[in-house]
Amino acid sequence: MKMIKTVLLAALAMVVGAAAFAADSYKVEKVTGKVTYEAAPNTWKNVTVGQEISATTNINTSLNSTLVVTNNGSSATIKAMQKGTIGKLAAASTGSTGGLKKTTVTKGNVSGTTNGAQAGVSTASSRASEAKEDAVWDE
Repeated sequence: MKMIKTVLLAALAMVVGAAAFAADSYKVEKVTGKVTYEAAPNTWKNVTVGQEISATTNINTSLNSTLVVTNNGSSATIKAMQKGTIGKLAAASTGSTGGLKKTTVTKGNVSGTTNGAQAGVSTASSRASEAKEDAVWDE
């Protein structure tokens, strides 16, 4: 009887451990460009669509690359030139609310313009005109 209890407890521990691991894993939905993960220390392999990656796995997205992953029904896009654990990068890409970041442009947060140019912005020609006025010319 003791042995059956021990076996059942061990099986239960394995199921709970597997469920905990599955909750902390990400499924790769889309890969654009070169995205690699650290399979062993200093050994990097390419990420493939459909792959399950643990939240603690280090990933590296190269220039012009993106990685789209899902976890518990939510999606995250990891942009180019990112390196770190997939859990932290995915959390940073979705924001603290767990949803996608949303930016709304309203009239209040857009700077005003004057005759097609922004007010108070110096340009190369305006800086050159100011420099010409400051110079003393000997003729």
